[in-house]
Amino acid sequence: MDESLLNIGGLGIKLVGGNSVMLAMSLPGMDVFVCPDVACSIEFHLDVPIHRPKCHLLHQFDIVDGLMQCRFGVDAEGVYYYEFGNQGLLRYDERRPNVVELTSMTDFSVLRFALWTAYSIAGLRFGAVSVHSSVVVCEGKAVMCLGESGTGKSTHTRLWLNNIPGTHLLNDDGPVVRFDGQNVRVYGSPWSGKTDCYLQENYPIAGFLRLEQRKENTIRKLGVVESFTALQPSCPPCMAKEERCLDLLVEFISNVLQCVPAFRMGCLPDADAAFLSHKTIMG
Repeated sequence: MDESLLNIGGLGIKLVGGNSVMLAMSLPGMDVFVCPDVACSIEFHLDVPIHRPKCHLLHQFDIVDGLMQCRFGVDAEGVYYYEFGNQGLLRYDERRPNVVELTSMTDFSVLRFALWTAYSIAGLRFGAVSVHSSVVVCEGKAVMCLGESGTGKSTHTRLWLNNIPGTHLLNDDGPVVRFDGQNVRVYGSPWSGKTDCYLQENYPIAGFLRLEQRKENTIRKLGVVESFTALQPSCPPCMAKEERCLDLLVEFISNVLQCVPAFRMGCLPDADAAFLSHKTIMG
């Protein structure tokens, strides 16, 4: 049986199975996170034959640039199922919180998304959530740019890289935010969208920055409720569709926001926007 042990977001992730393990390890960035000495927290069992029972549909959405529909549901026993078009299934039973099962998948894009989904649903139980964002590191701390697709997350981090000395990109799509009971840190991950940025690094978070396109550059610190509504939409959407997941997610976000401030910024794609956010967040 093939297997591989990874360290993603401070959690030991063991891939166990047959041919899909080798396929998974050939995905961009996965090799960066190989760590044979890390203690295993979660096992992804690949190439498992799964037959989806009748489920209550909770959420459906498109993946692979709209070419495939993913369906998320729960059966009568409370077991979660994800259906990735006709390419495969994922099963997660909270009675075995450290195991996620996936069928064989041969499509690289689908397998990559399935592994991200597996991490998202199991990692939440361990205080780790993949947050849709672009993350820049400056002065030993990270700034996480949040926003809907097309709002300029990557553009704003690139403005930091081009105009703020000593900065570097940590991740451009799916970094992992981890709350360990006391501290909050953001980790690089194998999921960085279309940007090849796969770093086994982690940093304390200086702030969350929710971006909106505007005709002038403005920024303000958010209160408790606004901070929650700024961060929650950037967490995996399926988590808000089921009561048990939502309870865990609300607890996670509440803990994180006790440690990290959030800001809302209306901005132009110019250097002044980077200077303003840097001055406000980094002080």
